Amino acid sequence: MSSDMRVHSWSCSYYLDLEKQWVSGKLTLTPHSLKFIVEKTEEVLVGLPLSSIIEIRKESSLFIFGAITVLEKGQTKHWFSSLQPSRNVVFNVIEHFWRELLLSQPGTAANIPSHVTRGQELIGLMANSQKRMEDTAKDLQQQSEQLDSVLKGLEKMESDLDVADRLLTELETPSWWPFGSKF
Repeated sequence: MSSDMRVHSWSCSYYLDLEKQWVSGKLTLTPHSLKFIVEKTEEVLVGLPLSSIIEIRKESSLFIFGAITVLEKGQTKHWFSSLQPSRNVVFNVIEHFWRELLLSQPGTAANIPSHVTRGQELIGLMANSQKRMEDTAKDLQQQSEQLDSVLKGLEKMESDLDVADRLLTELETPSWWPFGSKF
């Protein structure tokens, strides 16, 4: 399995400590790394191998905004905030892959085994599930369009039946009836 394969990406902001500002972009998880790509320039601002991560925590920036902090071996702390869909979801996924890498590797994480690990099997299952979900979504979209078309046809038929019913009522009303066809 390629280590460049993207597991998932999330919209978020990264705190640049030197410039004291937040930068918008995407946080991308691969089976062996965590990357932050700047939204405007598509530049990889942060590229962390999962093996160099010491700790992943949920914290708050400015006591308000939920964030995830990633502590690197050189005691460098990276702040990620404004995570979509939520901080908890992103934290759980990243932590799962980080722990899986730590548990599957004897000694250091740099020695990647040649056999398929449980994490790699799960990634394959997840990729297949995502493909199936995309195919299902496309099928549901097509079925929705077909149902809309059928509904429009039924509405037209109902309208035509209403017109036919009015015309039949007028034809069936005797000509000597003093009140006309409308009661």
